[in-house]
Amino acid sequence: MKRKTVSKRLTTKLKAYKDWIKANRVMPTAWLMQRTAAKLEGHYAYYGVTDNSRSIGNFAHLVKQILFKWLNRRGKRGCYTWEKFQKLLERHPLPAPRIKVNLLSFYGEVY
Repeated sequence: MKRKTVSKRLTTKLKAYKDWIKANRVMPTAWLMQRTAAKLEGHYAYYGVTDNSRSIGNFAHLVKQILFKWLNRRGKRGCYTWEKFQKLLERHPLPAPRIKVNLLSFYGEVY
């Protein structure tokens, strides 16, 4: 049986992240990137189980899009292009989505 994040939970988590970044976009960029990385690590730890890599990858991609959008709305600091945003991600990398729990070995099944 394949496991997948319930779409309603995914949407709720993305909305919560959007509200958080919207409220905290005035904070320093390094702080925002550190907190976003921690939020992604927590998401991967909870939802990173066997067969759910597509959902957590999708979540990571959508979080990057939301982050790009709200960093771009920070007033007179200049707008980000996608290339500048990629440089920011090189300087403050976000964790890559990965499976943390292999449920197949959990139940003694080996493939």
